[in-house]
Formats: sequence, C-alpha cells, structure tokens
Amino acid sequence: MSTATRSRRRNGSRRTQENQEPEHGANGGHGAHAEHGQTSAAPRRVSPAAPSLSRRPGSLGPVRVQQLVGFELAAAVVLIGWLLRPIGLTVGIVLAVPLVLAGLLRRRGRPLHEWFTTARALRDRRKRNADPVPPGTDPGFAPAVECDPALRTYGFHDRQQREIGMVGDGTFLTALVQVQAADIPLRPAGGARDIPLDLIQGLLEVDDIRLASVQIVQHTQPAPAPHLPPQAMAVRSYGPLQAQSMTPGMRLTWVALKLDPELCPEAVAARGGGMQGARRALLRVADQLASRLKGVGLEAKVLSETEIVASIATSSCVNPLATTGGAALDGSRSTRRTAETSRAWRCDDRWHTTYWVSRWPQLGGGAAALPHLVRALTSSPVLASTFSLTISRKRGKLLSLSGHVRLTSRGENELAQADQHLKQAASALKLGLVRLDREQLPGVLATLPLGGTR
Repeated sequence: MSTATRSRRRNGSRRTQENQEPEHGANGGHGAHAEHGQTSAAPRRVSPAAPSLSRRPGSLGPVRVQQLVGFELAAAVVLIGWLLRPIGLTVGIVLAVPLVLAGLLRRRGRPLHEWFTTARALRDRRKRNADPVPPGTDPGFAPAVECDPALRTYGFHDRQQREIGMVGDGTFLTALVQVQAADIPLRPAGGARDIPLDLIQGLLEVDDIRLASVQIVQHTQPAPAPHLPPQAMAVRSYGPLQAQSMTPGMRLTWVALKLDPELCPEAVAARGGGMQGARRALLRVADQLASRLKGVGLEAKVLSETEIVASIATSSCVNPLATTGGAALDGSRSTRRTAETSRAWRCDDRWHTTYWVSRWPQLGGGAAALPHLVRALTSSPVLASTFSLTISRKRGKLLSLSGHVRLTSRGENELAQADQHLKQAASALKLGLVRLDREQLPGVLATLPLGGTR
C-alpha cells in the first residue's frame, strides 16, 4: 500500500476484498502479500498468485443452503404427490415448480431470496436512520452518524499530554494513524513509499492485545479536476503530466486500528479495565504502528479527536458549504444530509457508489503489482476515489482481506460515466468488482476510516 500526502508526488496503493490466506503469505508468494517480500534479508523468487475467495457461511461451494433446502422441499412434495397419485402428483408438481424456480432464478446477479433480503434490509435502514442527528454533532461527522447513529468520537490526553482521539459505537474503539512519505529532496524510487503489509499484519496481535481488524484507507482526488473544461489553463498545463505519470492531485492514507475489548479482556483489565483500559490498549498498538512506520522511512501520526473528525469528513467528501455558518456551526441542523438509494448514497450534493472486490488477478512475481492496480482503479474522472483494505484474523492463522472501492461524483450522470470507466479498468486488469446494490450504506461504512467492514 503506498503512502499518501497532500503533495502532487504520490505512489500507488492497495486493494480490498473478502478472501483468506495463510499468515505467512507475504514471504511465500501466497495471497495478496506476495509482492511485499522485499522486506526479507535474502531475495527470493516469488511466483504469481491470486487471493482466493473465502466460502461464505451457509454455502456449499456455489450453492447456498437455502437453495438446497428449496430443492429438497420440492423433491419431497413431488415424492409425496407420487405416492398419492394421480391427483396428488399433479398438485405436488404445481407446488414444486415455484420452489425450484426460487432457487434457480436470479435478479441482477443474485438469487431471489438474497435479493429480497437486501431489499428488506435497505427498507429497514431507511426507517431506522430517519431521525436527525443529535444536536451538537460536528457537521463534518454528522454524515457518519446518520449512517450509524451509535457512532461517537472521544478525546483524552496520554501521559505525555498528547491529545489522542478515538471513534466507536460502544462495542468497539478505533484509533486513526495518518501516514505520509517523508519529505526528502529527491523523489524516491518506485515502491519506496509502500506500507509493508506484513508490518500491518503484525499489528493484529501486539503483546497481549488482539485487534479486531486493521484497515488501510486511501483517498484520492484527481488532477486536473474533471469538471474543468478542456481549454482551462490547469487542464492544458497539468493534463500531459498526469497522462504520463497518473499522479493524482491529492492522496491521503490512514490506518485505522479497531479494538473489540471482548477479544482481549485480560489486556484491557491489565490496563485499568473499562473504557480507560481499552483506550490504553489501543493507544499501545497505535504507538507501535507509528514507531514501525518511522522505522521504514515513513511519517506517521496518531490523530486527535478533531483530526479524526476532519479525516472522516474528508473521506465522506462533505460539501464545505454544509459545514460552515449558521446551523452547521452549532449543530442544530434538523434536516438529514444523507440518503441511500439502491445504487448510490448521497451526502449533501455528492453522489457515492461502492464496489466490492470479488476476484483478484494474479499478483506478485512477474504479474501486476498491487500499487499499479490501485492507481488504475482510482483514476476515474470523478471528484474522488476511495480504496479500503481491511485485514482481520479468521480461524487461527488464516487472514481475511476485505476490499472495497468507492467513487464520489458531483452528479448522477458523472457517476454513471465513472462507473463505466471503472468497469473497463477492472476488466483490463482481470479484477472482479461487484457494485453493492441495495447495500450502499454498508459499503460506505466499509470505506470510511472506522476500522473496516461492519
């Protein structure tokens, strides 16, 4: 994952998806960590590999358990009808046909029962999140609260009197570390600003502290701005340079560390218990991350509460006009600023759509490198592109990777054009993307620096 700063000299980044791989895949060429094996003392030849999709609970390969149950019920009905023939057989066939069709037919690429489930969940979210945010909520943080009303930010001072911020919903705490390349006179070689993923993987367990997940979020804004006319001076000056280097106008990188106190109750209790113990445990991991990143030549800072709010606002692409003046300043705005549709999520006058990385191409060795994939996927002509990679541990030593891409535009037409651009780029890279229809709000939460999928 390449680091990100506000300068115009940036490197590539990293992808997201739900799959699992062995813990030591970085050194063995197995999974998404393969191309980061340069941290090893002795160079090794890494063969290309593609992370594999983990099997969903409730599925047997490509067939869902619900489908099997439907087929079994249909067979049972036909068998009973055959025993009660001739009329019973006719009735059994009439009853079995809808059961079989329900298991075979698909709507927009999904089984019918799954489509109805997501549609019902969308309707429930609209009802549940219909109320305005509580008075006094920071306008930059309000869109996130509208997505999840339980979200809150916290601030405290550590023993060195540093101001530390965290975000959570009462069941977890997340600390945010902003990462950027060190300021040096000469541009470093390609890949020198990449965040080693084996370093990030090691943060899942630090001392007696076990994290729920570690999330890397990269927020990219193109240059020149896509809404500028072709004859604009910025387009004429910066366009040729951007075409050669694919350098964005801005690239920000955050690492979100998510702690679930129930995963390491002993560690929390050893540090005072309760909220205080959870804060100390999470801060220990955040400081460890900052120290390790500085050790590989990167700059890292544990963010304060104010900086966390600003980072979430930036990732949400809130309209600055909605966060200044009048009701925005005192938090008394009564109207909601966000709305979810089946294919988009709107915040202020910005349109967002989120995709899940369902299939990875060959990675490592002589195959495509992840930074190149990320640069291609975040190069759409839109207001902003966001990439999120969440790493968590599943079933012992197996790792789960969850990847999402979010496009942000100024209107529906611009979003449709960017959708086609992204699909073409993914097709050229042999990478699978699934638009999260009727699940856009969960997708947005997965791409905000909150700690990962929820």
